[in-house]
Amino acid sequence: MIRRPSYIGGAVNFLDGLDRFANLLVTIVRWVCIVLASALFLIIVVAIVARYGFGQAVSWTEEVPRYLLIWISFLAAAVGVMQRDHVGFDVLFNALPKPIRRALGVTLSAMIFGFGWIVFRYGITFVQDFGSDLMETIPYTNYWYYPAMPISGFLIMVFAFKLIVDEIVRPEAAAITGTSVD
Repeated sequence: MIRRPSYIGGAVNFLDGLDRFANLLVTIVRWVCIVLASALFLIIVVAIVARYGFGQAVSWTEEVPRYLLIWISFLAAAVGVMQRDHVGFDVLFNALPKPIRRALGVTLSAMIFGFGWIVFRYGITFVQDFGSDLMETIPYTNYWYYPAMPISGFLIMVFAFKLIVDEIVRPEAAAITGTSVD
């Protein structure tokens, strides 16, 4: 039986925990997006039936789907960071040697982490400054949809941190960075 130093076992536990935590967050965010998209679809169907079936327009059926789409967009953007699904130019990146790809992957993920921090930090300020404003057509404050910004920023930071750790610790990670469609 090969015995590893205790710090290596702790590092493996940390990596496994980080993987499980990130995958749990991705699963939760995906389900939330599915529920929000379903609600958006149902509200639009109700709006169409009300307008063309009964000749009555429901005032909030334009505003609420817009806010649901904001939530879906911010949350899905965060998951896109984790899956590396955002637009990128990977022809040159894939041509680089693996050590340079790894260093560049860490740098890019650190920049994404910084972007997540900006969205998180200024999202909190945005919620504090404008959350008490009333919506246009319904008597609710904006506190229920403005938090999409800081929550998305937090998720972007978590996912970017995981990618940074993967690039540094996992030898196969440089092949993940800059994946190609061919």
